Amino acid sequence: MDALPLSAAVPQAASAEWALVLDAAGIRYEARAEPGGVSLWVAPEDHARAIVELTQYFHERRAPARPREWPRHRHASWAVIGYALALLAVAIAALSDLGMHDWYGRGVVDPGFLARGEWWRAITALTLHTGTLHLASNLVFGAVFVYAAGQMLGAGLALLLILAGAGLANTADALVHPAGHVMLGASTAVFTALGLVAALAWRRRAQVWPSLRERVAPVVAGLALLAMTGTAGEQTDIVAHLFGFIAGLGLGAVAAGLPLPAPGRSRPQWVAAGAAVALLAAAWIAALS
Repeated sequence: MDALPLSAAVPQAASAEWALVLDAAGIRYEARAEPGGVSLWVAPEDHARAIVELTQYFHERRAPARPREWPRHRHASWAVIGYALALLAVAIAALSDLGMHDWYGRGVVDPGFLARGEWWRAITALTLHTGTLHLASNLVFGAVFVYAAGQMLGAGLALLLILAGAGLANTADALVHPAGHVMLGASTAVFTALGLVAALAWRRRAQVWPSLRERVAPVVAGLALLAMTGTAGEQTDIVAHLFGFIAGLGLGAVAAGLPLPAPGRSRPQWVAAGAAVALLAAAWIAALS
């Protein structure tokens, strides 16, 4: 046929790739074997369009990957509500000595609690505070990070992972501290939530950003926040905050690689939320029984 060449002869693999582009665009072509490989020829009236199609194809293939817009869960505020209700409910019960129980005596992390088999203290201590200011600060900072985790994971799953990760962090903290160390407060859970957010952002960016600096930016930002907000005050348990952040990083990295429930699928989130409530309730029942 009367035809014009698209280029000089190219390797067969490249010509086959070009041919697929032309087929997809509905452009007829002719492949001719030549000493340097294969050349593609098209009708004069299709020549300009063929060049445009191939140019666009190579431009899209070589363009740097853009960050994928990850779905966000719409009801993340429920995670904040659940977090706040748990802290406020225990604070009211402890201050009023509800049920004539010593909530602080039975709930804080104290020396030897693991040797005594009192596993629940690693969980119950997260909901106890030394006073109004201590409680208010954990409510404010916690709301920020818990909401962010809820957007990424869904409210129920975020609460479950934060509670489990903070409980593990309290346990690790108790193992490294000397005898006489008493620990309470939700700040460990706050930094577990921060670790979750940093890990999820890191794993997701790693799939689309080739630069190591860009991939690890969320973790570096999380460490900076930990340094700014988790090391102030004489009685601040820096080790617990660090362990909480590490626990969140680990759980977030694992969660990011799993087929998590898509936004809008409420049943898995309700199941996870129920598991979080059951774990906290079981810990306090064991503590007060």
